[in-house]
Amino acid sequence: MSLIPYWARHLRNLACRDPVMRVLEDPFTALSRDPFFRDPLKYMKQMSALDHDHSHGIDGVLSETEVKADGKKVEVHLDVQNFTPDQIQVKTVGNEITVEGKKEVKKEGGWSRSHFERRFLLPEGFPPERVECHLDKGRLVLVAFRTQPVEERTVPIQDKTKDAAKS
Repeated sequence: MSLIPYWARHLRNLACRDPVMRVLEDPFTALSRDPFFRDPLKYMKQMSALDHDHSHGIDGVLSETEVKADGKKVEVHLDVQNFTPDQIQVKTVGNEITVEGKKEVKKEGGWSRSHFERRFLLPEGFPPERVECHLDKGRLVLVAFRTQPVEERTVPIQDKTKDAAKS
């Protein structure tokens, strides 16, 4: 038994239709069933809302963290605009800084809880005792200072061949 009639059945249906109806038929009817083509703005808003819900950040804490480093200090900037200073805790353990924020909001219909935790490793030469933290306009700034600034120095070269020739 041949499968060609089975595969070409949609062509036969098109050929059997009234020629006037084929001319008047919209060639993009398949696209009109797609929600993107029916209302593109609504579709894009829904997709961006889904993307925002599955991002790595939470409301009030951006998933992006800005880190600036030079030879003397390391700065970490976090956006914590929806948290108050008493809801944020900064701890140092060994060479690690932990920033944690917890917030509970009770509403009429229930409550919501927000929590975040970020950990940062300090590079060598930056002791945890020299870490400072301040909150400025909804941005938490952590600054770690180097123990001694690295200064350039010239190392003298000792010539061992002259010392060996004298002996």
